Amino acid sequence: MIYLLLDSSGFGGIESHVLQLARLLKNKQQAVTVVFIRHYVDHPLYQQLEDAAIPFHFLHAYGKKIHSAYTFAKQLNGDDVLHAHGYKASIFIRALRFFTTSTIVTTFHAGETSFGRVAFYEWCNRVSSFMSYNLAVSQAIQSSIPARCELLSNFVPISANVDCLPFGKPRRLQVGFVGRLCAVKGIDRFLWLAAQNDGCDYHVFGDGDGEDVELLQSIESLSAKFSIHWHGRVDDMAEHWHVLDILLMPSRAEGLPMAALEAMSHGVITIATDVGDLARLLPNNCIVEQSKWKTLADIVKTFDNDKALALDVAIKQQQHIKDTYSCEARWPQLKAIYQLTE
Repeated sequence: MIYLLLDSSGFGGIESHVLQLARLLKNKQQAVTVVFIRHYVDHPLYQQLEDAAIPFHFLHAYGKKIHSAYTFAKQLNGDDVLHAHGYKASIFIRALRFFTTSTIVTTFHAGETSFGRVAFYEWCNRVSSFMSYNLAVSQAIQSSIPARCELLSNFVPISANVDCLPFGKPRRLQVGFVGRLCAVKGIDRFLWLAAQNDGCDYHVFGDGDGEDVELLQSIESLSAKFSIHWHGRVDDMAEHWHVLDILLMPSRAEGLPMAALEAMSHGVITIATDVGDLARLLPNNCIVEQSKWKTLADIVKTFDNDKALALDVAIKQQQHIKDTYSCEARWPQLKAIYQLTE
């Protein structure tokens, strides 16, 4: 059995990664179970796992312990794999080394600088990394891990019936932001960029965490000045990618964002700032230095004025995902990590 562990209260890059990984393992006829450290009400990942017929359970729910670390470890054997995602789950399963002979694997996802209590947990996660087999979703994250760490890039499934059709349609260019409404993801920058070109329609998929009051007030002030389509948090972007022609990512920090991979696989052009591993993912005409993020507006205008160029870029980006970042491209590496024989 392969257990995928995480502590999750929302849906973002880690949750999307775990969902794709669980689906891939199931498609490859491997026994897989997702284990949540704690239960959170109305988590969208629960329903998506149910829809995919992937079993999951919780260690804690409603303030009660369902399994202690010891009782959970007792059911494990040497052939099982525990694969944790995020700092809490990773620290937890490393402690299980004292109770089980199962293989311990952890994946480092966070590309941004953390502060306060989260920074302390991330520090604990890194200094204890010698106790597990470690993976990182980007080269920048990989280089920050003191113990041995293997690069395992994010990946997405490829749908055979998705074509790069938006640029052949007689419509205004549709530009979108997908992610948390926070400074790290650059929602404030996105709104500034949207104001530079009123010839396009702009969409925002995501919600905020409510912690940065000043940023949220700035978002409210800017968005009142021009038209933005606010879609809020959506459980699965697969049903919404057809709305967009371009995914705009003016981020201040990233690893290798799942949103970019998913967008490109659906024929949506991704343009972004050069953070994390985005330079490995995107062609030179779709990425800019972070300090020059305002020039992203010029790239949007270029694609708006030249639909033939936009279609060519969309096709090439989609093919790059198929060749390098698809589930099938990543499976041989995962098979070796999990020491699977089939």
